Amino acid sequence: EGAIEDYDEAIRLNPQYAEAYSNRGAAYDDLGQFQRAIEDYSEAIRLNPQFADAYVNRGVVYTQLGELERAIDDYDEAISVNPQAATAYYNRGVVYGNLGQLQRAIEDYDEAIRLNPQLAQAYINRGNAYYDLGQVQRAIEDYDEAIRFNPQLAVAYYNRGLAYGKLGQVQRAIEDYDEAIRVNPDLAEAYANRALIHTLLGDDAKAQQDANRAVGLGFDPALLKDAIEEAKKQR
Repeated sequence: EGAIEDYDEAIRLNPQYAEAYSNRGAAYDDLGQFQRAIEDYSEAIRLNPQFADAYVNRGVVYTQLGELERAIDDYDEAISVNPQAATAYYNRGVVYGNLGQLQRAIEDYDEAIRLNPQLAQAYINRGNAYYDLGQVQRAIEDYDEAIRFNPQLAVAYYNRGLAYGKLGQVQRAIEDYDEAIRVNPDLAEAYANRALIHTLLGDDAKAQQDANRAVGLGFDPALLKDAIEEAKKQR
C-alpha cells in the first residue's frame, strides 16, 4: 500500500511519468487488483507506446484473468517494440501451451532460450511440450538443460522422472523422484509417482510408505488408490 502512495505522489508531480504508472500497475497486480493494474499499464503504454515491459506486464495480468487472446496481443506488441524481449517470447509460449498450440509454444521457447540461454524454466516448459507431443527423449534433453542451469528446480527432476517412467527406465525415474523430493520434501506428486514405480517393481511396502506421504501432503487418495491398483495389474 505504501508503494502505491509513493507512485500516486510521483504521478501527481509528473502526470507524464510512464514508469510510475507501470510500477503502480505492478503494485496493484501484487495486491490482486487486476483491473486497476490493467488501467495503469494502459496509461503507461498511452504515454510511451514503445514501453515493452508495460505490454509484457499487462499481458501477464490478462493471462491471470484467462483473457489469453488479449495476452497474446500484448506479447506480440512487446516483441514488435523490442524483438530482444526474451520474457515476451517466454510468456507467449506459456499462453500458446495453455491453448494447446504446442508447436507455436515450442517456437517461442526456442526464441526465449536463444535470447537468454540460461532461462531454466523455458527448458522445462519446452520439455513439457515435447513430452505432450510424444517426443520424450527431446523432453529429457530439455530437463537436463534446466537442471544444469538450476540444480534446485524440483519440478525439472520430477518431470524427467515422468519421462524416464514413460520410457520404462524405472530406476532412473526413481532416482529423479528421489532428487525432486530432496529438493522439495513437500512435492506430493513425486511421492505418488514413486509409489507407482515401487508398485510396478513389487515393493508394496515402499509404495505404501510413499502413498501415505503423498496423501498426507494433499494428493487425492482415491485417485492414487486407483492408480496403484492399475499398476499392480501391470506387473
